[in-house]
Amino acid sequence: MKRFLNLLCWTLCCGTGLAGVALAAEPAPKVVDFSADVMRPVKIADSSALSLVGHVVFYHNGAVITCDSAIRFNDRMMDCYNNVIINKDSTFIYGDKAEYNGNFNTARVFSPLVKIVDKDATLYTYNFSFNTLDNIGHYTGGGTMLQKENRLESRDGYYYADNRELIGVHDVEMKNPDYQLKSDSVSYNLDSEIARFYTRSYIWNKDDEFLTALKGSYDRKADLYTFTDQSYILTKTREVWADTILYKQNVQDALLVNNVQVADDEQQAVAFGDLIQYWGKERKALLTRDPVVASFQESDSSKRDTLYMRADSMFVFTYNRDSLLRDSLRRDSLAALESTASDEFTPADGGGTTAGTASQSPEGEPQPVAPAETPMSPEDVEAAEKAVTEEEVAEPVLSEKEQKRLAAEKRREAKELERKAKDEQRRAKEKARQERLLLRESRRKGARVGAEADSAARADSLAHAQLLQAQRDSLAKLAQQEADTLLPVPADSVGGEQDSLVRKMFAYHNVRIFRNDFQAVCDSMTGFSLDSTLHMYVDPVLWNDNNQVTSKVVDIYTLNQKIDRAVFTGEPIMSQEVDTSHYNQIKGKVIESFFRDGAIYRTDVNGNGQTYYFMVEEDSTGNYISGFMTVECADISFYFKDQAVDEIVWRGKPVYSIYPMDKIPDSQPLTLPGFVWEGKRRPSKEQVFNRTFRPSERNEYDKLPRPEFPITQKINLAREQLVKENVWFDRNDPLSSEALEFIRSIGY
Repeated sequence: MKRFLNLLCWTLCCGTGLAGVALAAEPAPKVVDFSADVMRPVKIADSSALSLVGHVVFYHNGAVITCDSAIRFNDRMMDCYNNVIINKDSTFIYGDKAEYNGNFNTARVFSPLVKIVDKDATLYTYNFSFNTLDNIGHYTGGGTMLQKENRLESRDGYYYADNRELIGVHDVEMKNPDYQLKSDSVSYNLDSEIARFYTRSYIWNKDDEFLTALKGSYDRKADLYTFTDQSYILTKTREVWADTILYKQNVQDALLVNNVQVADDEQQAVAFGDLIQYWGKERKALLTRDPVVASFQESDSSKRDTLYMRADSMFVFTYNRDSLLRDSLRRDSLAALESTASDEFTPADGGGTTAGTASQSPEGEPQPVAPAETPMSPEDVEAAEKAVTEEEVAEPVLSEKEQKRLAAEKRREAKELERKAKDEQRRAKEKARQERLLLRESRRKGARVGAEADSAARADSLAHAQLLQAQRDSLAKLAQQEADTLLPVPADSVGGEQDSLVRKMFAYHNVRIFRNDFQAVCDSMTGFSLDSTLHMYVDPVLWNDNNQVTSKVVDIYTLNQKIDRAVFTGEPIMSQEVDTSHYNQIKGKVIESFFRDGAIYRTDVNGNGQTYYFMVEEDSTGNYISGFMTVECADISFYFKDQAVDEIVWRGKPVYSIYPMDKIPDSQPLTLPGFVWEGKRRPSKEQVFNRTFRPSERNEYDKLPRPEFPITQKINLAREQLVKENVWFDRNDPLSSEALEFIRSIGY
């Protein structure tokens, strides 16, 4: 009877295993299928269990568990011992012991080190559990994952086998050849190589840039950083803040959205806006959605002043200086330059010059200059300018209208180079002439005007001859540069690329500028770093203290980030507020102002000079206007001291009238034609700059320690020690043939 009962028990146990065959078609089996070489019942406390020895295999929810031996407590709970392998699809888990609970579909794996392998990814940890139904693993106590060149470690983590997603939690550190990362929570996809983070994270990339945000991701295959909350980038020379940043590291493309601040230490400038886009390959940028640029300027007294500029949109383009010189040389010939100079500096005796045209062979080698009977006509110059290819002038971000404007600005650049040389010559001559004039005025006030006119004519004639020679020398130098740039670039010259970069800036619509001692408005403005100039168009107005200048076009020249000279063309009028009803006014063909350390010290009115001036005197009651003076002459020079007019010189047979205030005839206007006091348009600082400067965070983040991977170091040390002591083995064995045969036998 006892033998019969043992046989019946054995039959029932085996029948339970065979029952799995009949239930194979059901989508969610309730029992765990199993097989072993030897099976026998054992009594444990008040209950009985089944001991399995030799090629033990369990199967549940599509997962296979193999081991050397096991105790089966019931149809859904068992303990596995020695050489444990848990396999589901491509995921393999290796350990020394496993506890499987079929009620919760959970396997807990134990070993000095637990190893998890999924294709090319390997995870080592101390404690690991795996849900065979959801295919989700959980590790604690520290774990490190290696996949190709990617390393991720964390104190705790979850592995989602279905989509090969690893989530590290607490003390997360990650690295590959492109970047290093520290965070408290990171999700990494082994297939897409996309890392996502949901807490404050810190990234150091291969270009030695530092990036951080509260939320974001990095797609390594697309080389795209996407930061969406409190984003920040730190480079050697810049700090960038924004709510959202999209950044492609290799090509340096960036899109910055909302609350943007870009601080450039090298340029001593800060840009603000709610949308800034930068194209690294083309080296161009767009600033829009309420953009503002603040430029910091150091005076000789070590006082720091700030210039603020606002516009609806701003564009910045960067070019190589050599390419611009090549383009200029191709478009403008020596004859065209001399023709322009001859028009501006034709001597009274009608003297002229001859010129030749520089040309180039198809191979780009300079050819000898051929003589020409006459200079190029304006029509020839225009035809040559139109021959510039669309590639040279087109900017993909601009409309057709703006492309034409950009082409015109490129043509202007070549003329600016010649103009700069001319200005330097003229200024030197003017300085010497002014010194002579001041000396003569003290001795010969009566005959001063005629003598100055003759001196000016002689100086202009001499300047003309010297300018033509300077132009020849300049073009010869450009031709040599043209030939030099066609030669291969030596490797050691690459580092000098930054020094050869030329920047253009375009500001469109509602341009406003504010500095403590200088304000301006206009509709559009362009700037060039090549010659440090700003060009203002469409109703430009400038203010300095109680002085105002209006004209159709304003050209501002800077030196060492300070205003050096301003030229006003197109019906320019300079005015000064005496009181709210009376204004001193000056008008001419061209008005030119000169500055020293940001302060005006001289203004020249060239051609058809007109002056309306209210004379102010002082008595015991204060200042009062005593008279009104009008002056008409050829040219006028104003000399300033402490921001006030100290001396006025009229040239070219001045005609003047002086009236007491109560005897001004009704026929005498008090304002010049075209004069308008634009005080209402004068911007305040608050109207130009309404942002808040973020303080630099460079020092804080420079001190932040980079990832050191302490968990990885500890686990790697344990691996070496355990293998050396024969306590643990770094296994990679597949499922045994017995296990595969059993799975096939039950229909899976």
